[in-house]
Amino acid sequence: MARRAIDIVAAGPPSTDLYDPAAPTWALAACLAAHGHSVQVTFPGTREGVPAPTGVTTLPFPPVTAHVGSYLGDVELARAAGHHVRRTAELVVRDPAGLGALGHHGGRTRPVVSLVRSLVADAPGGVPTGPVVGRLVSRVLAWRERRDVRRLEREALAEATVVYSATLALRERLHQDYGVPLERVRVASPVVAPGPEAPGRAAARRLVGVPDDILLAVVLPPVEPTPTPSAAPALEAFRRTRPIFPGARLAVLGEPGPGGPGVVVLPARDAASVQAAIAAADVAISLPPAPRLDPGLVLALRAGVPCVAPLSTDVGEGSEKALRRAETSDSAELASVLAELLADPDERHALADAGREFVKRFEPERLALELETVGAPGAS
Repeated sequence: MARRAIDIVAAGPPSTDLYDPAAPTWALAACLAAHGHSVQVTFPGTREGVPAPTGVTTLPFPPVTAHVGSYLGDVELARAAGHHVRRTAELVVRDPAGLGALGHHGGRTRPVVSLVRSLVADAPGGVPTGPVVGRLVSRVLAWRERRDVRRLEREALAEATVVYSATLALRERLHQDYGVPLERVRVASPVVAPGPEAPGRAAARRLVGVPDDILLAVVLPPVEPTPTPSAAPALEAFRRTRPIFPGARLAVLGEPGPGGPGVVVLPARDAASVQAAIAAADVAISLPPAPRLDPGLVLALRAGVPCVAPLSTDVGEGSEKALRRAETSDSAELASVLAELLADPDERHALADAGREFVKRFEPERLALELETVGAPGAS
């Protein structure tokens, strides 16, 4: 494949936080640069902090707009990013698709790819509702803003030459609710950054502070911090199962919280800390807000750690044998599933093998190879 100039519009600067919304974008940029492409990432922020991946040029711009913090501010940031796209860019990638159009500022048309992992209008609490001036007025304001968000999301999608959808179900939503022609929508699993090299199990156990010969379950960090601890159902489930497995431990990752008998709290959520805890685990529990993909879940599956996730978690098609599903996030349901997994090493082994195979679809390499064909001479 011929080397090309590829510009990527990211949501923010590089970060060591595995759960940073821009982490997949930077992993993709690093992969494209490793393939020899000229890659520039434009983002709201500064060059200070975590360095960019090798071979990736950065072009930050001020994240301040007239409507900073609102959905209109996101639209203004998109327009600003569009003005920073190189005139020589042969492909523009927008991750995520976001709100409003970038616009073309190169004097010629070039393909734009938009990556959609979820829809902005579906985000719970993601659309500001303005000041509360009585219940009815508040509802009207919320309805108007959600309608505007859908319109702006549709505008961003209409600009794209190709839209990559995380799942088949989301592809259908893009077609039915946003009018995106099916021939413009391709399905590709979202990128999850590989993370640093994990320590061996014995070293990981020492880092977590858990002996080698006992069962350990870990609760993966919340995808987004919440006012109330998201690990509460898992904590209650562990308390219910511990009498059956008196030596077992539970590690709660990525958020502060109460400890208790057998509970280890590890509040760090950087990629290295999460990777180390996963390497020490026998079982991982993921409780993301539906239907968000949990990057920690992908890391755990890559490491061969059997994972529990509620049915509402959408990781794409074909995950039936890769995950142990709980009907709900209810603590009683989780306790039943957790007890069965801790008691059955054969099932844990089977899940580990299936999980390693399933998560290959989240490798940056796969999406990078797809993107290289968009708008390339002779490519379909």
